[in-house]
Amino acid sequence: MVRISSVIVCLLSVSGLSAVFAAGDAPSSQPSTVEADGQPAPPTPVEPTASRSLVDFDEITFELGFEGYYGEAKTRYDSGRALGRGYRQTNRARLFEETLALRTSGTLLDPRWLLFDITGRWGLSQEWFSETRLGPDLREHSHGDLLEYDVAFTLLPQGKLSAVGYAQHLDSRIPRAFQPSLERTRERYGGEVSFNDPHLPMRLSFEHVWDDLDSRTDGLYSDEQRGRDTLRYEATWQIADRHSLRLEYEYDDRHEQYSGGNTRFDTTRHYITLDHVLRFGEQGRSSWETSARFQDETGDLARDNFELATRLRLAHTDALSTNYALQFLRDDFQGLSSRILRSEAGVNYQLTDSLNTTVQLYGQRQNGDASTDFTEWGGVATAAYGRENKLGHFSANLSYNYVATDTKDGNRQGIVVAESATFRDPLASYLVHAEADIYSIVVTDANRSRIYLAGRDYSAFRMGRYTALRRIPTGQINDLQTVLVSYTYRSFSDYDVARDRVDLRIQQAFDCGLTPYYAASFQNEDIDQPRFLPYRARDINRQRIGATYRHKRWSTGLEYEYNDDDIDPYEAVHCNGDVVLLQTARQQLDAKTTVARFWFDGSNALPGRDTTLLDVGASYRCLLRQDIEVNAAAMYRYEDDTLFGITHGADVSATLDWMIGHFKLRLETEYDMLDLPGSRSADASVWIKLKREIPLLARARR
Repeated sequence: MVRISSVIVCLLSVSGLSAVFAAGDAPSSQPSTVEADGQPAPPTPVEPTASRSLVDFDEITFELGFEGYYGEAKTRYDSGRALGRGYRQTNRARLFEETLALRTSGTLLDPRWLLFDITGRWGLSQEWFSETRLGPDLREHSHGDLLEYDVAFTLLPQGKLSAVGYAQHLDSRIPRAFQPSLERTRERYGGEVSFNDPHLPMRLSFEHVWDDLDSRTDGLYSDEQRGRDTLRYEATWQIADRHSLRLEYEYDDRHEQYSGGNTRFDTTRHYITLDHVLRFGEQGRSSWETSARFQDETGDLARDNFELATRLRLAHTDALSTNYALQFLRDDFQGLSSRILRSEAGVNYQLTDSLNTTVQLYGQRQNGDASTDFTEWGGVATAAYGRENKLGHFSANLSYNYVATDTKDGNRQGIVVAESATFRDPLASYLVHAEADIYSIVVTDANRSRIYLAGRDYSAFRMGRYTALRRIPTGQINDLQTVLVSYTYRSFSDYDVARDRVDLRIQQAFDCGLTPYYAASFQNEDIDQPRFLPYRARDINRQRIGATYRHKRWSTGLEYEYNDDDIDPYEAVHCNGDVVLLQTARQQLDAKTTVARFWFDGSNALPGRDTTLLDVGASYRCLLRQDIEVNAAAMYRYEDDTLFGITHGADVSATLDWMIGHFKLRLETEYDMLDLPGSRSADASVWIKLKREIPLLARARR
């Protein structure tokens, strides 16, 4: 408390001095003169003198704040027995916070020397909790304080050598009902030094981020820690206008432990890349690009790799270009090592202004120290056509892909790193390779910055030879989210696959807003395998036909989907629409809906089932007066699956912003409900935020 008080007193003192320095009506120290009639003589003109203070403040603002919160959560778990009552629980929470904040910005010495921006906030909090459940009710009351600051500065912003620094810190206590409180420490600080040179620009930066929730107990199930230290250096040598060499180095140290489990993920990485680009020919359209990258990781889920790749692009004419590439990649992950040598050659030819064609051929060889060896070759040919006509615009895309894979030295493990997968309700996402080891699956987000946990965020299960991933509605993965999946799989000797795939899409966009389309994907597999492996080829026949209509204030679409897949075949009908129901200068009301019906034929692993999925949403904005604005949004989901049961979900939120003189009032309400087979949870929350800004100094930066 002594440290906090000292900081506040210091800030108050600086702001007071700034207000004095900024005053323009300071009393004069010159003696006054009086004329014969007794009236004061007019002041003697004084020539302005140039003066500059050490610290020049552009803004000094105090802020008084109050925040209130009320939340209520009801949870029900069904027992599953005819005479059982199940389990019900109700939790209520109240929170009050009073805060004092200071915000200031300005310059030191001169705007060309140093710019700064400082924000600090301190406050007190009180919390009340109650829980009603089977047995005696529980109640708890606690209080605490918080301190937060945000400091940023820029040194020599216009100089050849410039620097940026920042520091953010938040100390607070996160109360939990009837459990030890969590002490929270969130800090982020770093800096960057830049050398601004047209021929050799360089930048060196460091950043530290740490978010720690600690229960101060021996158990780990309530703790969550996520930290990252990153050091980056990058430099670009601009040898000539069309010739450059770029070097990047990154040191990354991550530490992660998520609440709900005692699993830790600690990884340290060194990453170096070197890129060389040389452009030549007419207007620099031809290029030779060479890239080398090296990654060394230690810790959990560590991945080491080295890659050397070079690509030559030749623009022969305005319509004809070719490319040639060679790549070597060594990868080590999960105790398995593989080496890949890949070569490519392709041609792009613009036949007409409306028709563009490409052909790309490749071949690669993969060897592993303790994994299966592969030889793969294939190619892809594409044609894209687009042309305006009297009715609108017609476009078509056609591609043919052929892949042949020969397996040698099998009966060992293959490895896949960062395979892309997208979750789309109510469908499962299937891994590409068969015979995947479920216990080796690692799922991360698209940036590989967060790891998702099995059983909490997703579930994995076998569907015959293949492995399916399904997101858990209460987890961290959202619908339509793309993730990266790494895993190992079992392979067999002399297991060879030849795959043909054709993709087609045709559409006509009429000027009236109607766009009918047809899309299809056909895949045929030919498997040459030992007789004791009763594997079926994965043939796909997926066709979609539909149309969309777009109007100025509404749009709608209808699609029929036929998917004859050996894993989980189905037919579906999709319908969607959105409309602007009301639109004026002061208010707007939008609505949207999506309806889908799936008929699953069933497979060896799952029986046939039907699924209906309905999503309805609306949003509303209204400017009642110049000082009052209301925003509201609502969404409802209904899913009826004859195998997995019925799901209801609702999400309603509303906010009111009201400027009352110098006060800012914000009222927020939210209601969430998720009714799953066997359980139901509902949460209602209300926030009240009141702020009063007291500007002591406001000046436009020169």
